[in-house]
Amino acid sequence: MAFDLMKALHARESKVSEYFQQPRFREWFKPKDLEEAVFAYIERSGKRLRPAVLMWACGAVGGDENVALPAACAVELFHTWTLVHDDVIDNDDLRRGGPTVHKLGEMFALNKLGYGEEKAREYGRDLAILTGDIQHGWNVSLLCECARDGGVDARVVLEILYYLESHVVNTLIEGETLDVQYSHTPIEQLTRNDIVFMLWMKTGVLYEFAAKAGAMIGLNTTDMNHPMVAGISRFASSCGTAFQLQDDILGLLGKEEKLGKPVGSDVREGKKTTVVFFALKEATIEQRKFLLSVLGKSDASQDDVQKATDLMVELGGVEKTKELALEHVNKALPELSALPDSEYKELLESWAHYMINRSF
Repeated sequence: MAFDLMKALHARESKVSEYFQQPRFREWFKPKDLEEAVFAYIERSGKRLRPAVLMWACGAVGGDENVALPAACAVELFHTWTLVHDDVIDNDDLRRGGPTVHKLGEMFALNKLGYGEEKAREYGRDLAILTGDIQHGWNVSLLCECARDGGVDARVVLEILYYLESHVVNTLIEGETLDVQYSHTPIEQLTRNDIVFMLWMKTGVLYEFAAKAGAMIGLNTTDMNHPMVAGISRFASSCGTAFQLQDDILGLLGKEEKLGKPVGSDVREGKKTTVVFFALKEATIEQRKFLLSVLGKSDASQDDVQKATDLMVELGGVEKTKELALEHVNKALPELSALPDSEYKELLESWAHYMINRSF
């Protein structure tokens, strides 16, 4: 099934990429710097997990997943604009194996516009903010295409849009805000549940939305409490949290060329992950002192980052986080009982296991 899952993911990724590459979209964005920035992350390779979940949720309730394709592209764009802004906040230089949008903007300014270094950095930041803004608008228009061109009841699309812009965006940004705050908060002031809830807000809520929107489109219903809509939403919500827990492990142990983003950046930024939380609970006074001296130190040496990483593994932080991710997946799977048996249901089950078995 793992091979089938990868094949199925690739098929949906291809559909999403083809939709984005329609010439009409290229004409929307000017000047050229903005166009290149808008498409930068979209054109880089990725598994498109959120669009796939949306399309499979649509198919799992008996709908035509192709009707949900614009919505699948919309959820990918929503995710993308949050990444563009998040990269500015985190001062990251890499995303999906290439420069982040603010670094691209900086290079545009230096090489094409002839700006000095300080002005180039400002331009890169500004371009990234504007890129995220315009991608957010684009994702709304794509959702509208489900009703305008795809035959979905306009009232269904309106409910989905209202939920996205009144609940999902606020929840996700609250989670991002807490993530920033927690990086400057002593770990003693946080509980495991504080951290896990923050992770759900950052990641789980968008997976929940993808499944909810796909099921609503598939059933052509405005009823978010429909048993199949509610069940598949809870399933994706819990799997989304498991995804982020596993992502925190990969951010610590993965290889940069595979991850497409800097390894060790979470350590230098002082991110409060469950890996850190569990490790510090088991640390001796000396181990704790060392970990806290490295965590949040932006200029920490690669050697110290590696030592801190090895220590967190040794103290059980990674293993306990893996166990926690598995708990979320095991909690999620029974929610699929509301769905009829189908290939789509099997794909969703396989995706749930993939959430915690990814490795780089």
